[in-house]
Order: sequence, then structure tokens, then C-alpha cells
Amino acid sequence: MVNWENTFDEIAQANPEMALLPIGAIEQHSYHLPVATDYLIAQALAERVAKELDNCYLLPALPFSCSREHCDFYGTVWLRPPTLAAVVEDLVASLHHHGISKVVLLVAHGGNWIIKPTLREINLDRRGLHVILTTPDAGTAGQGEFADLHAGRFETSLIMHLHPDLVKMDRARPDFSPAQGREFFDYTGIRAVSPTGLWGAPSKASTEEGERLLRETAARAVAYIKHTFAEIDRLESERQRSQGGHT
Repeated sequence: MVNWENTFDEIAQANPEMALLPIGAIEQHSYHLPVATDYLIAQALAERVAKELDNCYLLPALPFSCSREHCDFYGTVWLRPPTLAAVVEDLVASLHHHGISKVVLLVAHGGNWIIKPTLREINLDRRGLHVILTTPDAGTAGQGEFADLHAGRFETSLIMHLHPDLVKMDRARPDFSPAQGREFFDYTGIRAVSPTGLWGAPSKASTEEGERLLRETAARAVAYIKHTFAEIDRLESERQRSQGGHT
């Protein structure tokens, strides 16, 4: 693995085939977690994942993304969806310029809906370049009564493990799950459905669970990335053989 700490010559010598771009956010995470929560999780998870991938170039996490649904809370900053799409397109193009043909977007903020159509357009426009998406969302499954969408058990546990000095559990609000569905984030913004900015159960978080979640989430991401690129390579080979048979 090489990353931003290496020189240009060291990266050239490594000649990475794959790049990993983590994407976080700077947005409110209720009263007990820092606004950098998504950024910190994206960076830590990406570092762990990149170590398990062959010949990977790890980029620093992009701290800003589409967080406007949190705009009623101080400290939140955001990019407009077209801006984020353009940033992703430019970064992928610069990686492809240096011969990197596989790019993983590791997205730690759930509001970045624009990324899926963006990578679809990139993949269909640029033959020989493949961009895939993975998220840590799977780590929130099966946690009982409360959906764990924001600043709840999953994120609180991870930050307790990664940066315990940044967690203010004495300020955490009671576990909360709005009566409305997630789509109300788009209809009204988050503060209207959750005045504390919370959707989940931080009371159930622990440092031990954070360590386990980081390990298991990284393992799932590595498995998904390896399987997906292997399947893409197989499908591309089959397509080329099929096209060759009709010439």
C-alpha cells in the first residue's frame, strides 16, 4: 500500500492498479460526537481496508460532502450534489491519467445519493476504468428496537474506540427514533424530526463494540471489493470474447 505520505517516485515505483478514496462529512452528530465523525470513520476504515488490498493507493479522506439535511445545526458544512459529483469525477480522472484502472469509493455518509449515478456515468463513459462503491452501513443491522441512522450505537461505538477523547457521553441525549421515515430528512431536514440530531441508541455503545465493528466492517468491505472487481474482470472478459466471436 502507498498513500499521501509517499513521494511521487515511490508511488510510481509501486505502480498501483487500484485507488481507495474515502468520503466523509463534516456535520452535526448530536451533543456527544464531533462534527468530524463521518470523516474520522471514513479515514480509519479506509486505512484498515487498504492494508488488505494488493497494490493499493490510499487517498486522504474527502472531509466534505452532501450534508445539507443537517443545515439547521451549527458546524455543519456541505457541498451541493453537483459539486460532489464533479469532485469525484475530477479525482477519478486524475487517477486514471496515471494508469489506475480501479477506484473504490468508501462512503461513510449516508446522504451522498449523488455518488451512485455519478459512478454509473463514469463506468459507462470510460472503458477500462471501473469505479465501485462500498459503505459501512451494513454494520448497523440487527440492533433491535431503534434504527441506527445517525449518532447512534454504531457511530458512537466507533468513535469511542477510535477517538475516546472526542466522545462526550455525559452530554448524550436519550435514545431516540423518530416516528417518521428516513425520507423526511429530505422533506423537512433532520432537526424537524429529531431536535437533538440523533437517530439511534448511543446508550448501547461501547469501546469494545467499536473495535469489533471496525474489524468486521473492514473485513466485509475487503471481501466485497475483491469479489466485485473479480466479477467485473470476468464479465469484461466474457464480453470481449463474445464481441470477438461476432467480428
